[in-house]
Amino acid sequence: MQHLLDFIIEHTLEEQHYLVARATMNVLEMFWRRQEAGDFWLIRPKRCEGPFEHIHRRDVIAHLQARGADLEGFKQELHAMLAAQIAYAELILRNANNQLGRDLVERFALGQRSFIEQLQAAAHGLIASQPRMVVVKGGQAQTAVRTGHLSLVR
Repeated sequence: MQHLLDFIIEHTLEEQHYLVARATMNVLEMFWRRQEAGDFWLIRPKRCEGPFEHIHRRDVIAHLQARGADLEGFKQELHAMLAAQIAYAELILRNANNQLGRDLVERFALGQRSFIEQLQAAAHGLIASQPRMVVVKGGQAQTAVRTGHLSLVR
């Protein structure tokens, strides 16, 4: 179920989400707002005037379990939310193909994928080739500015 929550937060087209989770003692209402704190869900008992608990997305499922929430019902809510997002994305893609032409849409999609792959390769290259410090022969000359005898080698 964690992958569903992560997918919603990372790929949603919406600025906010609201859903309800039934629990043994009450019903919990849950808000997520991109602008306020994108990695946190705000949770409290439904119709409660009290403050929300800010729960990190990695802890939401454990928090719901601890409160006796119906996790199967919660999963169905997430599926419904994702189904709406996917239907909307498919509508945008279909309309773009119809109005702008399939070639243009495919060229934009290919360009976006290529850009992402280049970013990933660049990030991997930065991580893989960590700079090392090595001693360089200094010639034993002294200057007014202390620079030491180390240089960055890649």
